[in-house]
Amino acid sequence: MWFVGKSELLSLIQRHCLDEVMPAFSDHRTLRKNSVVYRPDESSEHVYLLKRGSVRLYRLTEDGQEITLAFVKAGMIFGDGDVLNQANYSHHAQTLAPSMVCYIRKQDFKDLLKSYDVINQFVLRNHYLRWQEAQQLIENLSLHDVRKRLTNILVMFSGQVGTACDYTEHGDAILIDLPIAQDKLAEFIGTSRESVNRHFSELRAEGLVDMRERRIVLTPAFVSRFMGKTQALATA
Repeated sequence: MWFVGKSELLSLIQRHCLDEVMPAFSDHRTLRKNSVVYRPDESSEHVYLLKRGSVRLYRLTEDGQEITLAFVKAGMIFGDGDVLNQANYSHHAQTLAPSMVCYIRKQDFKDLLKSYDVINQFVLRNHYLRWQEAQQLIENLSLHDVRKRLTNILVMFSGQVGTACDYTEHGDAILIDLPIAQDKLAEFIGTSRESVNRHFSELRAEGLVDMRERRIVLTPAFVSRFMGKTQALATA
């Protein structure tokens, strides 16, 4: 029950209904860093709720390049789209840190959707947000120069795994709460590590980004320039 308050999905359920709902969330497993949760060739038999840790969703291109689709942070569900629409998963899911994952059986999840309209609406909204992010990734790779692609992907990451953090007296900053290496950033935006290093150094020199324990900080200046006020507050 400790994770109910951390999960947006479970927090939608009225407290007097939790005893009825919780058996579907009883199968939780501890996974090591870099553990595979599922692959595209596996039957989509479960939906997953991340209780602790972090997970990356990605696809492989024909030449073996990893294309990141989304990051999942504690409290979020994943794998639900494939359970509802496909026989197999359509992408890879891999832990980025030691994690605790709840395995929800397909039929139990479908029963929850039928019984609780708030869950149904939550899942629909979740699918729409993932679709929006996929469109943004395509647009980012095809229309913009490297600097713009870099700032856009940082904005996207702030929405997925960003948390508000104290930075200076000039306003709140956003911590991207995952250690993301520059070679991975290069993969995300379709460029070289050297190019990412150069542009990231420029952003840092301009006071737009910083680093804190191997994690990227988007400074108040970055938030003001590249993120709308409403978006920044929603992330925080």
